[in-house]
Amino acid sequence: MANNEEQNFAELYENSLKKLEEGTVVEGTVVDIVGDDIFVDLGYKADGIIPKDEFSYGDEVPSSKYKVGDAISAYILKMNNGQGNVLLSTKRLQRKKLQEEFEAAVKADKAIEAKVVDVVKGGVIAENGATKIFIPQGQLAEKVEDLNLCRGKNLVIKVIEYNPEKRKIVGSERKVTKELRDLKQAQTWATIEVGKTIKGVVRQLTDYGAFVDIGGVDGLLHISEMSWKVIKHPSDVLKVGQEIEVIVLNVDKEAKKISLGYRKAEDNPWANLSVQVGDVVEGKVVSLKPFGAFVEIADGLEGLVHISNITHRRISKPQDVLELGQNVSAKVQEIDIDKKRIELSIRELEGVSEENSEATEGVVANSETIIE
Repeated sequence: MANNEEQNFAELYENSLKKLEEGTVVEGTVVDIVGDDIFVDLGYKADGIIPKDEFSYGDEVPSSKYKVGDAISAYILKMNNGQGNVLLSTKRLQRKKLQEEFEAAVKADKAIEAKVVDVVKGGVIAENGATKIFIPQGQLAEKVEDLNLCRGKNLVIKVIEYNPEKRKIVGSERKVTKELRDLKQAQTWATIEVGKTIKGVVRQLTDYGAFVDIGGVDGLLHISEMSWKVIKHPSDVLKVGQEIEVIVLNVDKEAKKISLGYRKAEDNPWANLSVQVGDVVEGKVVSLKPFGAFVEIADGLEGLVHISNITHRRISKPQDVLELGQNVSAKVQEIDIDKKRIELSIRELEGVSEENSEATEGVVANSETIIE
């Protein structure tokens, strides 16, 4: 009698348990999380286990998504993992969902994120969920000589070729960056106007100026608009990659040309000119030409000493008397603010010194005559 009761109880217990099969989806409850393994109560004679490598296609960890008592759905891989547990996978359930999302993005020509997981001949392999995508080297946003430097990077791409039957999926990062650049350019051309102050990044330096990116569009900053001082090369003021604030001087939307200014109006030395005709000024020789010398008398303010006004002596070139960097005193002869021109004379001061010297000599001579 006892044996029959025990047999009936065992049968009832077996019948009360879920009927599980490999390859099906089962519902359960999280009973424990040990490290990166999730243990699940399946209402079965054995608990289920979801190991780390069957948890997710992403980088998330179990504890960030589940806690004890949470309901969980999983795919049954094996009824016995060799240690008495049912081997489960949430990763396999993700595959269908991720694949549907991926195909929807491809159909809508949407940008997606993919992580570079491998380097192959001619490009890299990136992974979006459960889908591997080949990105040719020429379709990367920037030129990369060593593709191994791309490993582990997350790229924003668009699929440019999709043929799942032939397992051929090709992506492009360059397409995304070009579309973003085109959008920025359109916005810039729509809002730009003369007199507007805008931030930009110096992209290239040339002998005559600099090209500045002001929002997907390059504007020309001429060397003459960089500083109130005369500079020899744009690199005296700017460097590639530098972020600067510029003023829009001219816009030609048909020719797609923009002229920019960098020097500030408040720094204009001609706006607050303090010297007057007849003043004696101190300055430094900054340039020597066949016709004379330019002397900097203030920051960004230069005056010309014509060769005839350098000295009383006859000279063939300014270098006979002056040299670059030399500090000199000069008298202001003429100021033309409209033409931004100041004429100086060193000779006049030299003449005053000689006259004073001659006068002194005369006094001495007269004194000697009186004494005699």
